[in-house]
Formats: sequence, structure tokens, C-alpha cells
Amino acid sequence: MPLGDEFAFLAIFFGLGIGTIASMVGLGGGILIIPTCIFIFGFPIKDSIVISLFFMTGTVISASIRYMKLKLVNYRLALLYSIWDIPGVIIGGLITLVVTNNILAGLCGSIIMGLSILLFRRKEIEVSTQHISKNNESINVLPKNSNDTLKSTTTIKKKKIRVESFAFASFSSFSGGLISGLVGLGGGTVDTTSMILLDLEPKEAAATGEFGNIVSPLSGLVVHLLLGSYTSSWLWPIFMTLGGIVGAQIGVYLTSRVKGNIIQKILACLAFYTGISMIFLMFGIGWIQ
Repeated sequence: MPLGDEFAFLAIFFGLGIGTIASMVGLGGGILIIPTCIFIFGFPIKDSIVISLFFMTGTVISASIRYMKLKLVNYRLALLYSIWDIPGVIIGGLITLVVTNNILAGLCGSIIMGLSILLFRRKEIEVSTQHISKNNESINVLPKNSNDTLKSTTTIKKKKIRVESFAFASFSSFSGGLISGLVGLGGGTVDTTSMILLDLEPKEAAATGEFGNIVSPLSGLVVHLLLGSYTSSWLWPIFMTLGGIVGAQIGVYLTSRVKGNIIQKILACLAFYTGISMIFLMFGIGWIQ
């Protein structure tokens, strides 16, 4: 049974913390929000998924706007990942009619764990400072306003996607969509992790993953709202999302200040945690029924 509305203010602080961490590494935060809602606040599974989608929509949009202002988003790659998310979600839903969710969760968790291990072993990309290199042209990462507190010291190399990289990106995006349709997550863990494995600098991968993750939670939220899936008080998703929106701005600020290898390590830890969580779901430990 969920906590009473008099405790709803606590959701702001949880949203703030999760939004900060998630936006730093290009995630929506669903993998942290859902278990928080279930195991701490006592919400049923369906309501927890809707709260997660509501939270991710606000947080991702907030972070994406800031990342766009910092000119860290690779729009073509974000579009590629967004396109393959859609069939992944659809096919994932169809597969669940034949194969049990638990088995699929375990398979997807194994893939994510494999990606996290590759991410742990990946060496840091050497980058210089103060500009983005794109097709041999240099542009500023941030405005040259000395009063701007979000000054970056990182150069991002925007690389063209090779044929084999295109296939890997497509597979990763499809897998992210599959996971989204399966357990109510945004799939950002797979997307951002694979972008770094494609040799994108971690800051650019976080920004691109965040921007490319807008469609999935928003569309999922609309579907659940139309179906009337949410039955609890709206104070909880509203308060948690407000915290997440503020946390997203803090997370982007921190991303602009820390080294790329720190972002990579945080993402690797979260990816490993996601993989373990989904493997637990295979054995009935978690939110799939």
C-alpha cells in the first residue's frame, strides 16, 4: 500500500537525486525510479511504471534542452537510435505474447551486462580543449561569455558512423526499444553505453542519449494515460518530476565540469546494475509478474 499524500514531498528529494545521476550519463532514470516506487514508497507495479514514465519525460526534456544549448548533441545519431526504438518496442510487445517476460528480461539483462563489461574495459579517449571537431571544422562547445558558469574543457570528436558501426548502433537501439516495451524502462542504458563503445566521447554520448530518449517515455506515458493505468495520487509523479527537472539541470552542469572517464565509469556501474536487476527479474525477483 502506497504511503499517504502527506509524505509526497519526499518524492521531490528522490527525484532530485535520481534526476541528477541519470542526466549526467544520458539516462532517463527508470531503472532507479521503478524500484524506488515499489520498494520504498509501496506503489503497485503498474502505477510505478507510469510514475517512472512521467518522471523520465520531464527529466529527459529538461536535460536535453540544456545539452542542446551546450551543442553536445549528435542529432543524426540520436535520430538513428530513435527510429530503431519504435520497432523494438512493438516487437518486444508481440514477443511477450509468446515468451514469458521473465525469460526475455534475463536475456536482455545478459546483453546489458556484456555491454557494461566492455565499457569498464574501454580506454579513455584522448581529447583536447575548448572546441568540437566536426568534419575538420572547429566550433565552440559553449558561448565565449566569461560569466557563463558552465564552461567546458573538453573537445568532442563527432565521428562518421562506419557500416559496421551503423549495424551495431541499430542493434543497440532496437534492443533498447525491446527493453522499453518489456519492463517499462527507457532503454537509455543500452543506447548511451553503445554510443561510447562507438568511440563517442562520453559527454557527447550522454547528451545524444538523453536527446534520443525523449520519444520512448513520452509515447509510453501517453499510452498508459489513455488506458487509465494509473490509479494513485498524482501528487507523487508531479513532485518527483519537479525534483527530476531540477536534478537534470544539476546533472548537466556536473557533466560539463567532470572528466569524460568519470561519466563512463558511472554509466558502466549503472549498466551493470541494470543488467543484474533484469537477470533477477528472470527468477521472479522484481516488478515483472
